[in-house]
Amino acid sequence: MIVGVPQGGVLSPLLFSVFINSITQKLSSLYHMYADDVQIYTQTSLENLPTAVSRMNKDLSVILEWSRSYGLTVNPKKSQVIIIGSRNLISRVDWFSLPPIEFNSFIVPYSDSVRNLGVTMDSTLSWTNHLKEVSRKTFASLGSLRRLQFFLPIPTKIMLAQTLLLPILDYADASFVNLTDDQLNKLERLQNISIRFIFGLRKYDHVSQFRSRLKWLPIRLRRNLHILSILYCVLFFPSSPPYLKEKFEFVGRPGEVLRTARKLILRVPSHNSSFFHRSFTVQAVKLWNALPLEIREAVYYHF
Repeated sequence: MIVGVPQGGVLSPLLFSVFINSITQKLSSLYHMYADDVQIYTQTSLENLPTAVSRMNKDLSVILEWSRSYGLTVNPKKSQVIIIGSRNLISRVDWFSLPPIEFNSFIVPYSDSVRNLGVTMDSTLSWTNHLKEVSRKTFASLGSLRRLQFFLPIPTKIMLAQTLLLPILDYADASFVNLTDDQLNKLERLQNISIRFIFGLRKYDHVSQFRSRLKWLPIRLRRNLHILSILYCVLFFPSSPPYLKEKFEFVGRPGEVLRTARKLILRVPSHNSSFFHRSFTVQAVKLWNALPLEIREAVYYHF
């Protein structure tokens, strides 16, 4: 069978997406796809974990059969497997009796952390490894810029910081809403280093007034802005993914007569664990409900 799309063609990305989408028709697991990257996942209890692994192996067999029939080769050495849960749950996993994940007779080892589209995720979503990577990238970029620190005008340094440094701190920051104060302070220090680079400040100089001159939000408020921006898109954009939109529900439907204080209030998802309490689904709702009424109404009447 002749398969494939022309390299560099205008329609090639769209054609490839249509082509590879057929892989999902026989999968029993949930999945995410981005270009040629396919992730399958499922939710299960600790007692049913071996059964979930067996289902995963069946889906991997389906993927193997599909890739062979369409002339594609999957490199299992580049695949990763991780089990995510609370610290208590992960500590109770019996790794020795847990069936292995296999693809084409190759055993894919379980990992403590994996890289997912530029985000390093660990088994308890503590984000420790990801913040180390953010710190490494920030200092690597600053190392190159500092050589020109005293030769460049401030507007140029602002442009460089906004282009090369802030995107490192901002990337996917809405994903890790459960950071501790120590972790947030670490990100704050990285932002402060960027401000000191722009204005030529010393290590212990205060940066608050300079941050105000730049009109940069502190890290905590900056992340909250990104969280609310994503929630805004999920709630009101027709093209937002249904599996995200269905996680949020207004207390009152549009058109209902409600007391002013309850207008456009989102229902907080019921939860019992602190692990879920720190999730995007819960924290985004709380941030939204804390917005002034005129902002929530402005969004409603705009759409």
